[in-house]
Amino acid sequence: MNLDLGHIEERETFSFQERFTVPTQENVASECDTTVTGTIVRTGSRLLLDAHITSEVHVACDRCLSEYNLPIDTDFNLVFHRGTRARVPEGIEEDDFILLTEANEQGYDILPRVREEVILELPIKFLCSVTCKGLCSKCGANLNERDCGCNRTGGDPRWGSLKKLLSGEGDN
Repeated sequence: MNLDLGHIEERETFSFQERFTVPTQENVASECDTTVTGTIVRTGSRLLLDAHITSEVHVACDRCLSEYNLPIDTDFNLVFHRGTRARVPEGIEEDDFILLTEANEQGYDILPRVREEVILELPIKFLCSVTCKGLCSKCGANLNERDCGCNRTGGDPRWGSLKKLLSGEGDN
């Protein structure tokens, strides 16, 4: 995803498609199909980049273990400045302000930034849907596909003593 910043006259659009991996559950690397579109606008000695990312990350649901594609839709901005020194403009993060040298003017790779933005958009818990029922704690059946008929109302027997204590059964 190299941008040639040395030949931008006034305004240019760009588009990239890339497949890369991102870490998801327990350091599992998941495939990620990503499209980045955007514009670069020259304003004096600065170049303003506005980019939009659409992506699909292949993950497994944390409740039912079914694999699905998680859609990602986000934006980011960068400000490139030609020259040796410059103050970061107000309202711009320091990481979003890049001093251009002759070397990176010929090719600035935005893939690390795109990858970072995708990773930051990943949820803490992956759910195939908000109504996911998960797996049966008795037989392991996927409860989204069928009801297995197991009696799951009894709960964990290790909590039995606490239940007796709270219900007053343990009083003598």
